[in-house]
Amino acid sequence: MLAVQSLAIVITDPQKTISTREKCFSAALGVVDGTSVLRRLLSQLARAGVQRAMVLARGTFGDIASGLGSELDGMELCLRALPTPNAGHLVDAATIKEIAHVDQDVLAFTENVVIEFELIERLLRLQDRNIAVVSKTHGRRSLRILADHALRLTAILPDRPACQDHACADSNLLGVYKFDPAFIRAIARNSRHRMHDDLEFFETALGFQSHQIHVMYAEPYRAMTVSDAIDLATANFAFKPSSDQAATIERTHG
Repeated sequence: MLAVQSLAIVITDPQKTISTREKCFSAALGVVDGTSVLRRLLSQLARAGVQRAMVLARGTFGDIASGLGSELDGMELCLRALPTPNAGHLVDAATIKEIAHVDQDVLAFTENVVIEFELIERLLRLQDRNIAVVSKTHGRRSLRILADHALRLTAILPDRPACQDHACADSNLLGVYKFDPAFIRAIARNSRHRMHDDLEFFETALGFQSHQIHVMYAEPYRAMTVSDAIDLATANFAFKPSSDQAATIERTHG
């Protein structure tokens, strides 16, 4: 396989579904502003100049692969079903063979996210090689970050009640990362007996002093995860032009 400068890994779970009054469908296929969450993200990556994207589906693809093909807006696409549906998202991303052929950036998306294009541009533009994107908004994430004043990540913890977590209690992982290929290859080599858990990924990662992970806040750009019907409706409102938002509020509330 020929080397590529940049690779994006999009991990999705076809069993994570959204149910509405009309139908039930994969969360990755939820439509925001006329485009599915997955296709919207892939198109943004192609626009940002990412050369290759790999969509990893936990278990089987179901309807997710329909219409994707092997190329999107000039970006090569590769689809792969993960045989270990209980594995951690980041462990899966760190162990695939294609990382061996990446020269520069590896972007990883472990949630169904709807984000502004400028956030992807900013992520690629920053000189830090290892970045975890966080949001100041309280969310339903299972992991929470601790960072020092220099925005270096110091710990990843299971989510706790705010009263028990005094440091960076308002910062939650968004599921968007940029990694140095050498960094995640090192993690793969040092986690042979892993329990397939994202916490273990970070425990290993934080042990590499020469590969520090930095935190990047998503704000002021809009970034949302879409896991259920409420998330989908909220995203559709949040990503409308302001004039359309005003019209929606007037139509709904008078």
